[in-house]
Amino acid sequence: MNAGTRGWRRFAAVAVALALSAAVAWGQPAPSDGPFDLTIFHTNDTHGAFLPRPATWRDDGRSVGGVAPLAWHLARERETSPADILVDGGDFMTGNPVCNLEEDGVPGYAMARMMTLLGYDAGVVGNHEFDIGRRNLKRLVSLFGYPVMAMDILDGSGRPFVAPGPLVLERGGLRVGVMAISYGDMENIVSPARFGGLYMADQEAMIRRQLVDLDPATDLIVLLSHNGIDADRGLAARLAGSGVDIIVGGHSHTRLTEPEVVGGIIIVQAGSRMTNLGRLDVKVEHDEVVGYRGRLVTLWAEGAVAPPELTAVVEGFANRVQEEFGRRIGTLAVDMTRGRGETVLGNWLADVLRRRAGSDVALMNSGGIRKTLKAGPVTALDIHEILPFANELVVMEITGRQLARIVQHNADADIARDHGILQVSGLSYAYRADPAGKAAVVEEIRVGGKPLDPDAVYTVALPDYVAAMAHVYLDIDMPPLRDLGQTLTEVVIEDIERSGTVTAGLEGRIRRLDTPVEREHQQ
Repeated sequence: MNAGTRGWRRFAAVAVALALSAAVAWGQPAPSDGPFDLTIFHTNDTHGAFLPRPATWRDDGRSVGGVAPLAWHLARERETSPADILVDGGDFMTGNPVCNLEEDGVPGYAMARMMTLLGYDAGVVGNHEFDIGRRNLKRLVSLFGYPVMAMDILDGSGRPFVAPGPLVLERGGLRVGVMAISYGDMENIVSPARFGGLYMADQEAMIRRQLVDLDPATDLIVLLSHNGIDADRGLAARLAGSGVDIIVGGHSHTRLTEPEVVGGIIIVQAGSRMTNLGRLDVKVEHDEVVGYRGRLVTLWAEGAVAPPELTAVVEGFANRVQEEFGRRIGTLAVDMTRGRGETVLGNWLADVLRRRAGSDVALMNSGGIRKTLKAGPVTALDIHEILPFANELVVMEITGRQLARIVQHNADADIARDHGILQVSGLSYAYRADPAGKAAVVEEIRVGGKPLDPDAVYTVALPDYVAAMAHVYLDIDMPPLRDLGQTLTEVVIEDIERSGTVTAGLEGRIRRLDTPVEREHQQ
């Protein structure tokens, strides 16, 4: 460990100690009843997006996002803010290989260092922080120079897994209480291998318990939440009049260009991938928010210059990522798109898994596919960004009846919009909504081009995550699994290097025979 790293760790430890010491200084009255003006700057779901990238929604591909633009725009915005705090709504991990860089065996330290240098005051643990496993996460949060909290994640003894908070910050005479809750349904989206031994406590009860002491000691209470926008709306309605003033959200990647107000509680969220900086200006008087204004600041990259120390750190991590993952491994002949139903990218990835396993069928969860690729050169970095999770390829043997049950479960999920449908290889099926529009009627299932045999035994390749979350994706009792000893990322990179040029297309593997009624859906 070099002297610079030791110095940064000392800074991180001191910053945490100072921040936490403020939280115990309760019981003293606020110096006045105001009015106070405060700006809450916020981000969420950054997913390791530390470098600028093309703004794909624009024809000119203008560069947007990243740590340096965030630092530059934050400094500009602070020029019109008399007092402020900077908070994060979770899921800073997974999405770019910078999250895989290790220090002392702990992946994610790069995000800890960059976010500490950005000057965050508080953050919350998101579900993707568990992608490195609970033990690594426990070590990682200690590297941040500010509290990364969650009151609702408890161990088997009922003790908080990370700092439970709350935190009290004083800005311009205003006392700001900061609380934090993670994703309430964590057990259903994080595999037991990574979350086992922990459980989620009742969020509303935990919040109300902290409010007993926090509310009288503060002028404003901010709740950091990684629940997603729909759950935050419901929680706000239940917490009306509780003392919570603001919810800074995450998880659903919702780009709220203006705040929402539910039950008198202001809800904000800033999209994802360090594309926007959220800004919420509030006026507080007599322990109440008497005025507010919120907006998103797009983090355009041109002309954005960060402080020298942060610039050097970002460039250093960028060079490491390029050295380790930037090599060209092949060429894509077509655009690889992703989505909920059958997709070009999903077909290709499922085919790669089936080839590697030599199986009859392959399944791939759509939510595990995180990036669309354009035709042209493809690098190892691209594949790590498409498949950022450390999921391994496993094989199981199941009967035709079990495979039909998997198909039915996924078709039902598509009708109900419960989760993205599994991508498939070696398997095709057709379905329509039942008359009530709440379940699916499956009309055809074929394996290897032949009608499914209910009594046959089929080999199925799939990510270990899908197997671990069988209650969500498969709805079968899991048989023994054979681990092939490779991550999905390794399998796909090897396949591209062998083939050189990759092509794929839509083949009618998953066919919905009626026209679905479009409903509002959050990613």
